[in-house]
Amino acid sequence: MNKKTCFLLTMLLLSHFVRAQTVRNVAEASQNKKAMATNEAQLERDVEELAVFQAKLTEFEKAFAVKNGAKTTALKTELIAAMKREIEQSEKKIAQDKQELSQSQSEVAASKRESRRSRFDLRTVDNDRKDVRDVRDDRRDRKDDQRDAMDDKADLERQIARTKRQKQIYTTLQAFTFSFDASLQEKAVANKALLREFAGTMEKDIAATKAEIAEDKREAAEDRRERREDRRERLEKRRNRKW
Repeated sequence: MNKKTCFLLTMLLLSHFVRAQTVRNVAEASQNKKAMATNEAQLERDVEELAVFQAKLTEFEKAFAVKNGAKTTALKTELIAAMKREIEQSEKKIAQDKQELSQSQSEVAASKRESRRSRFDLRTVDNDRKDVRDVRDDRRDRKDDQRDAMDDKADLERQIARTKRQKQIYTTLQAFTFSFDASLQEKAVANKALLREFAGTMEKDIAATKAEIAEDKREAAEDRRERREDRRERLEKRRNRKW
């Protein structure tokens, strides 16, 4: 096989890699856009639900303070129902976070392959400054993807921990009946505090969603940059094939 044939085969192989990477980058951008839309919708819903929960909790605390047993019982029932709904939503967020982690881990694997391809390209007979640039860019993209995967893993772990605590609070309060018996006052006050703690988990959940949206926006900027790099590489490969 002469040198020119070998060069052309190498270019064909590299072109295949570039096309495959382009398809992956477009898919990643689409998935990230969908995740951002989902998170923004969840944020809007969660903010509204927290406001309603806090309002009912304030009513509950006022009823408890004046020892209004009927109102305390009714509001506790409403708060328990809201807590159950929140836990169900948290479970869905865990499933969503697991999916995002799996996706980000796939992106890390793909970026490692792309980095190896760039290093291979650098060793071919046509290596030049553009190949050095591609290696540098792909190394940066790989680090970005690894950081995103680590962020997604941490998000999942925190969501699991919050949901676990929400379930513990829910189970305790569901089994407890508030009364104004002097012998139960200490326990009643402690369980009333659990309602505030649950509201705190909802606030943390909102903060986490806001952080995820910020991550989504950063990833969207990275996706746009990678697509620009893909277009540049495709143009370069076309020029090389005309050689």
